[in-house]
Amino acid sequence: MIKFRDINYAIDIPEIIELIHLGLSDKNTIDSFMWKHSDNPFGKSIGLLACDKNKIVGVRLFMFWEFKKGEKIVKAIRPVDTIIHPDYRGKGLFKELTLAGLLKFKNEYNLIFNTPNKNSFPGYIKMGWKSFEGMLNFKVAFVLPFISKKVSLKKVDNNLISIHDLKLDYNYFRTHLTDSYLRWRYKDPIYKIASINVYGVNSVIIYRLEKIKGIKTLIINEIIGDFKVSSIAIRQLVSKEMVFLVYYLDNTFLKLNFVFSKRKGDAVVVYRDDSYSLMKDVYFSSGDLEGRL
Repeated sequence: MIKFRDINYAIDIPEIIELIHLGLSDKNTIDSFMWKHSDNPFGKSIGLLACDKNKIVGVRLFMFWEFKKGEKIVKAIRPVDTIIHPDYRGKGLFKELTLAGLLKFKNEYNLIFNTPNKNSFPGYIKMGWKSFEGMLNFKVAFVLPFISKKVSLKKVDNNLISIHDLKLDYNYFRTHLTDSYLRWRYKDPIYKIASINVYGVNSVIIYRLEKIKGIKTLIINEIIGDFKVSSIAIRQLVSKEMVFLVYYLDNTFLKLNFVFSKRKGDAVVVYRDDSYSLMKDVYFSSGDLEGRL
């Protein structure tokens, strides 16, 4: 008989990693799991395990997140990393673990949201999730560089990242940006950080460089600062990194103006239990929705 119990971080992680290797990816490690679920400054993930006697056959984790608008902070959870042992699939464990977890932890959050793939999306809709209806378009743009004595750029060490003295627009809900969050979220050295001053206005751009179809591309994860100067800041960064292609998430609040851009698909967000109607007034960055979360 299968029983559910809370995750025990002291003893369960090695067996959970073995199960993840069976069901998700063999690239996950104990260190990456602990970074994501234990070190998160928004709080240690909560979760349920499905056990057949002493064997873990299913895992459902709920990752904590925070949004801020003005002085209002909304606590959210993200159902992530669901793994069912191959021998136990097709028995409804995914749904049971999800609903049991939401019921058990219902006093811990004001919002549930996550980013399902095409296979799991219909299941979430059947369980009562709603699909986010705002604009979230991934685009690739050909960007010409911009050089000006009035625009300066310097690289920032990942360990020293700070939002001090930056203009943060909390007129709408967005991820609660703190120094501890940014240093946790962008700890991996694949991320690069640039501090850019455009005509006296400071911005920080967090990005990485990857090849898309063999072409070196600047992928933007986060823009922190005044969005009005973001296009110029990116053009300066393109010049510094000697690339011409930029991959970014276009949305209602961030409008990047490039002459040549092409839509490359949409981000998918589903949600439920939205106590503050956050999903009607929220800004998502590409970093908020990245697959590693």
